[in-house]
Amino acid sequence: MIPEHLKYSHTHVWFYKDNKSITAGLTKVIIDKLDKLLFLDLPKVGEEILSNISFGEVESHSMLLDIMAPLAGEVIAVNERLYENLDTLSKDPYKQGWLIKFTTSESHIIDRLLSAPEYMAHVTKGPSVTQKVHFVNPLPHKKRPVKIVKKKTRK
Repeated sequence: MIPEHLKYSHTHVWFYKDNKSITAGLTKVIIDKLDKLLFLDLPKVGEEILSNISFGEVESHSMLLDIMAPLAGEVIAVNERLYENLDTLSKDPYKQGWLIKFTTSESHIIDRLLSAPEYMAHVTKGPSVTQKVHFVNPLPHKKRPVKIVKKKTRK
């Protein structure tokens, strides 16, 4: 069942916008295709997420999935309970299994995302969702930018 009150990206991430922040998580559709989850990597509070660039990863026995948002922002909360019990993500991805909360100046982009019926049409047409997982990121894989600090050497 796809919750009607959420918005969805083509990359199987759901979004909930309230007055202060946006909450993001993975859809049940993609979680079920990943099967048994092994590992989760999420940004830390205060880190910046960039539009259409991976901000996290989830790994299962069969695949690794980059997690992306179609808008940039600053992470204000991370669901730390998922690190203690990753099964929470599988059992309740829309409530207790949320991934991050972030603030953004681009919240208008959420309104352009897929509604529940549009997302359901997206996952039921064409190749299977499992085949699409390998193509979740339509752009070449990009890592988050790294700051390089040059050290001065003493003579």
